[in-house]
Amino acid sequence: MTQADVLRALDARAAGQWGLVTTAQAKLDGVQGVQLLRLERSGALESVGHGVYRLAASPQPEHLRIKVAWLRLDPGTPARDRRTDGPGSGVVSHTSACAVHGLGGRPTDLVELTVPSRRTTRDETVVLHRRRTDAEDITVVDGLPVTTVPRTVVDLLEDRADAARTGTFVAEAAARGLVRVDELAPRVAAFAGSYGLPAEASGAELLEFLCEQAGRPLPVRKAGRPAGNAAGPERKRPTIWEVAKRAGVSHQTVSRFLKNDSGMKPATRARIERAVAELDYRPNLMARSMRTQRSQRITIVLPELSGFVPIPLLRGASAAAHEAGYMTDVVGLEGGESRRASSVLSLLETRQADGVLSLVPLGDLAGGQGAGQRPVVVLGEYDDNLQSRGRLADGRPAEEILRHLADQGHRRFLHVAGSQDWASARNRRAVYVEAVERLGLTSYGVVDGDWSVRSGYEAARDLPADSGVTAVLAANDYVALGVLRGFQDRGTRVPDEMSVFGWDDEEFTRYFSPSISTVHINKEEVGRQSMLSLLALLRGEPEPEAEVTDLFHLVPRGSSGPAPR
Repeated sequence: MTQADVLRALDARAAGQWGLVTTAQAKLDGVQGVQLLRLERSGALESVGHGVYRLAASPQPEHLRIKVAWLRLDPGTPARDRRTDGPGSGVVSHTSACAVHGLGGRPTDLVELTVPSRRTTRDETVVLHRRRTDAEDITVVDGLPVTTVPRTVVDLLEDRADAARTGTFVAEAAARGLVRVDELAPRVAAFAGSYGLPAEASGAELLEFLCEQAGRPLPVRKAGRPAGNAAGPERKRPTIWEVAKRAGVSHQTVSRFLKNDSGMKPATRARIERAVAELDYRPNLMARSMRTQRSQRITIVLPELSGFVPIPLLRGASAAAHEAGYMTDVVGLEGGESRRASSVLSLLETRQADGVLSLVPLGDLAGGQGAGQRPVVVLGEYDDNLQSRGRLADGRPAEEILRHLADQGHRRFLHVAGSQDWASARNRRAVYVEAVERLGLTSYGVVDGDWSVRSGYEAARDLPADSGVTAVLAANDYVALGVLRGFQDRGTRVPDEMSVFGWDDEEFTRYFSPSISTVHINKEEVGRQSMLSLLALLRGEPEPEAEVTDLFHLVPRGSSGPAPR
C-alpha cells in the first residue's frame, strides 16, 4: 500500500469523526503502526492522544480532548457505528458535558465520561463514572453522545460538584431556554441536604441557592409553598439580591446581617431590617444552617491559569479526605496571594468548605501563621505559578543517577537542563555539575533546555559523533523522550551505544520503546500527608509528624545500561 493509498484510507475513516482516526481503525484497513509513525514524522498526521491521530489537513476540532477520550473507549469502532448501550459505550457527562453544551464557564482540565459497566483507564486526565444512562437522557452534540442539560445537573449534584460552578451552568442553561426550572426542581430536591440545606428544602430552593453562589440570581417558583391570602399565581419569594437593592447595600452586607454580624453599623442594620420587613423576606435556608452544619467538603486551591496540574498529589490528598468522610473540590483562584486569600475566606465563611488545602501561597492565611484556628493548610512546595520549590525541587537524585551509571562503566556525560526559571531545574543542574567533579567523572557540557521534547531532540541531534558521551541526564521525561527520538533518528542505539535517564516517572515512560529510565517522585504521599495535617487541624488534634522518607527513588528501565565497550 503506497503512502497515497494509506492517506486515502485514513481520510475515509476520519471523515465522520472530526478528522480523527485511531490506530485500531487504521489496522482494519491494513495500515500498520510504522506507517502511521512515518506519516507523523512527515507532518501528515498529528498524534493527539495514545492511539489517536488527527489528519493535519483537517480543521482543528472543538473539544479535541473530549473527542479523543471518547474514541478511546472503543477505538476499533467508527464513531458512526457506536451504540450508547454497546460494550464499549460511553457518553460525555458532568463538567465535560457542560463544556460541550457551552455552559458553565471555563472547562476543567479533566475529561469526564459515564460508562454503563466497570472499567478503568490509565489516563490520569480522564474520569470514568459508572452509571446507567437512559436513552432519554442522552443527546447528540457535534456527533458526540452527551448527557442532556437536566441529566447533567443531576449528575453534578449527585457527585456534590462545586456549588458556584453548578449554579453558573443552571443559570446559563435557564437563560438560553435549555432547561425549565420548574421541571428540573423535582429531580434535584433529594440533593438539598448535600449542600447544607435542611432535608425539607425543595428543589427550587436548592437551584436558587446554587445560582446565588454563582452570583447569577435565578427567580424560581417554590413548589408547594402557599402565597399567603393572595389569589392567582404563586407569589415569588424575594431573594437576598432584592433585599440588598431595596436597602442600598451589597448582597454580602445582607449576608453579614443574616449571620448577626455584631460589627455592622446601626444605620445599615436598620435599613436592612426595614427592607426585610417590606419584602417579607425569609432568609435562605442555607444561611440559617451555616451556624450549625458542616459542608463535609474540602477545597484544594490551584492558581487560575496553569498548564500544569499535579495529578498524583491531588490523588493522594483526595484519597485521604475521602477516607475521613470528606468530598474534595479543586478550584482555580485568580490573582495574587491577597486576592486568593480573600476568596478562601469567602469559601470558609459561606460554609462551602470546611477546610482548604492550597497548593499556592495565601500570605499569612494558613493555620499556624497568624491565622488563629482557620482550617487552612498551604503546601509549601509550589510558588504562584505551580513551579516546584522546597522538597519537590530537590536536585540530589541527580547524583544518585550519576553514581548508578558510573557503576555501569559510564564516565562521560551530558545534561540537558530544564528552564532555569524553575528552582527544580536550577537545583538539578547544580547537583549534576558538583557531583561530576566530586565523583571524578567528566561532563561534556550542559545544554540549556526548556522542559520540552524539542529541546531534548535537538540536543541529541546536535551532539558531535566524537563527543565521547555515553550517557545523558535529561531534566524531565519529556526531554528524555526527545533525546531518545533524536538518537534513534541519527542511528544511535539506545541503550547499547547511549544511555538516557529522565525524571518524574510520567506514565508514558513505561510504554515507549525502549522504556525510559527515570526518577519517581512520591507526590501522592506528599498530598496525603498535607491533607492529614488539614484534617488534624479540623479536629483540633496535633499535626501528624510523619514525613515522606522515600520521596525520590530511581527507576532504571530499558533506556539505560552498561557503557559500550
